[in-house]
Amino acid sequence: MKLSKLAEKSGVSTTTLKHWIRVGIMPSGRLRNPTTAVYEQRHVDRARLILVLRDVYGASTQAIRSLTALIDAPGSTTLNVMNACQELALGVPEDIADDPAYADFRERTYELMRRRDWRGYPGAAERGLTFALAQAAEVGLDYDVAELMEYADAVEPLAGRNIAALGPEGSPDEVARRLLLAINARARQLVAVSSLAHAAASIRSAIERGDAPADLAKPPAAP
Repeated sequence: MKLSKLAEKSGVSTTTLKHWIRVGIMPSGRLRNPTTAVYEQRHVDRARLILVLRDVYGASTQAIRSLTALIDAPGSTTLNVMNACQELALGVPEDIADDPAYADFRERTYELMRRRDWRGYPGAAERGLTFALAQAAEVGLDYDVAELMEYADAVEPLAGRNIAALGPEGSPDEVARRLLLAINARARQLVAVSSLAHAAASIRSAIERGDAPADLAKPPAAP
């Protein structure tokens, strides 16, 4: 397909596509003659991936280049790509893995992984949990391993179903795009459910104290 058709199929302007090619995050087309290049489905998939990175995650050109270079590297696996997507989505600095200030939170993460036989070390996900535990502790939510196990009991069955639903089908770019969208969707869903539960607990406490009417903020009746 010509560049104009690529722009039509991807929803990205030809000017932007040319810029992406120039900065090295979009592969060049195959030259048909000295003045015309042709593009394939892999270019559409790459454009769709870059749109998610740019518009959903606000990723810099450098961050996008790092991920696309990994995808394009010979021998790159789906697990490599998944870890890189988690790295980008979680935004956790790598030096957390060795920072002594996080030692206790790292050990809680490792103990959770040991108890559940969760593999993934070393990787972005375990650094992400270490960082999240440290942040929670700063505001008085100091989760121990037993509490983490309760979260894991709820999340682990969902993880298996999510992986099965995503599947390995498609180009590496398309797999990465789906992974990134899924990570973002899961995070929003978990935060929303948690927020709803915390709001309900606050309202219930207010009702029990007599500070709010008994019918406050009830959901609509079932149709």
